[in-house]
Amino acid sequence: MLLQGKEAVNERAEILEKIGTIPPLPTASTEVIRLIHDPDVPNATLARTIEYDPSLTANVLRLANCAYFGFPRAVSTIREALLRLGTNKIFQLVVAATIGKMANLPVRGYDLSSGNLWDHLIGTAIASTKLAEAARIEAPDHTFTAALTHDVGKIVLGTFVEVNAPAIVGLALQERISFEQAEEKVLGIDHAEVGALLMERWNLPDYLVEVVRWHHQPQLSSDDPVAVNLVHVADVACMMAGVGAGIDALGYRPSNHAMSQLGLTISVLDAVIYEILNELLEVRKLLRLN
Repeated sequence: MLLQGKEAVNERAEILEKIGTIPPLPTASTEVIRLIHDPDVPNATLARTIEYDPSLTANVLRLANCAYFGFPRAVSTIREALLRLGTNKIFQLVVAATIGKMANLPVRGYDLSSGNLWDHLIGTAIASTKLAEAARIEAPDHTFTAALTHDVGKIVLGTFVEVNAPAIVGLALQERISFEQAEEKVLGIDHAEVGALLMERWNLPDYLVEVVRWHHQPQLSSDDPVAVNLVHVADVACMMAGVGAGIDALGYRPSNHAMSQLGLTISVLDAVIYEILNELLEVRKLLRLN
């Protein structure tokens, strides 16, 4: 681990303490996530659990009836919505609704205005899908959800800790290292590790934690290389496009390892960036939840 002496050790300890003060996921969201990942739970039980939460119910029905998906007939019950969308889409919705409330706030430490981080997360989710299509590979079902959560660590560092990001950027430029390496030198931890620790605290599935933890170091992921590679390149693509970019935007570049593993070239990446910008507006409307 790269540390700047005792100060970085102290910073790390303070950040770990702050993670422990962040509220857990809402009870309804936690229960829905638990039920989704239990193969023995029938849809009727999952539907009843969603119906106990008015906000979640409204969002599920809105998603099920969204014109974006082009369904010919409106549905009016959660059971119908579950049949239409499937549990993976419901899982995406629950996570998006929870993360969206936090990501829509200003993230001061990273110079992100209200909604900037949320736009970046949505853009990364779109890009991960587009990159899989361009590479002609099948993305794991959880890739979109992982992309929606990959930068949750920035919320902790930029809001609850309010890190001195200009100092980190300055170090990255001075030593010609990546932003997350500079984070680790200054803080004793980077936002990817912070995000993974928060996801663990929230009892989210290990496969999401894995992507969040290694989205800047995809070569270190052994459990889920395809999803991690896709989210890594999608994240960098959005930074290059300026989608929800903050003070750290110039401090990232795509990993040669990830690009090679996915069979992607810079020209393909440029084409995907164009597609991201075209689709972002529609998906932003879809996922900006109550």
